[in-house]
Amino acid sequence: MLRRIVLTIFVLMLTSCNLPNQTTGTPPSALAPDSTSQALSTPTLIPIETLLALPTATFVPTSTPRAALASPINQLVNCRYGPSTAYAVVGNLEIGGQAEVVGKNIDVTWWRVKNPDDPSTFCWLAASVVDVIGNVDAMPVVATPPALVSNISIRIDPPSMNVSCNSFPHYVTANADITANGPAIVTWRWETSEGETIDRGALQYFESGSLSVFLNYTVNTGKDYWIQVHILAPNDVTGRGTFKVICVP
Repeated sequence: MLRRIVLTIFVLMLTSCNLPNQTTGTPPSALAPDSTSQALSTPTLIPIETLLALPTATFVPTSTPRAALASPINQLVNCRYGPSTAYAVVGNLEIGGQAEVVGKNIDVTWWRVKNPDDPSTFCWLAASVVDVIGNVDAMPVVATPPALVSNISIRIDPPSMNVSCNSFPHYVTANADITANGPAIVTWRWETSEGETIDRGALQYFESGSLSVFLNYTVNTGKDYWIQVHILAPNDVTGRGTFKVICVP
């Protein structure tokens, strides 16, 4: 009996030696951290002295050249198409007003400016009657513009007539005023609705203004007519007048 008890105890001892050791596992502190957890970073502080020592952008103001401006000395000033009193007045510069200077003539006796009455166009002010401020030395020299025919006014006398159909020919008179805006030589001619061209001699203008021309014209039947003045030079422009002849049986 005793021998059996001793044998049982011996078997139990052998069995207990093969049990797994519960303390040999990896301790919780040695486990790898979860892949989604990240260590928080600590910002690096920069001393204020270092920030002040860093280079900064320097703003350097640039000066914009001031526009040259002309103003009347003591009275309203005419602004002309060209640099001479022989050219037509196309604008006015009033006392207290200013005009931007954009050029000058070769002897600096006239200033080319933006027209005070229409800044999309230009005209000329006499240097003797205006004060100019600004950098005028850099202003370009501008050539004198060619004078042009600026207007044609034409009248037919009579503008209409009722005549007997067996009383032809009849006559009308065409009168035309041709205006140039400066000294010019104007070549021109008459043209009619009947396909006629009637050349006349050139007109000479010593200054801006109008010259009158006329034509006695013969009509031979009742109908609507026109007569026109055609300017050929210095520019191409026409002015037309119409009249009516009614034939009464």
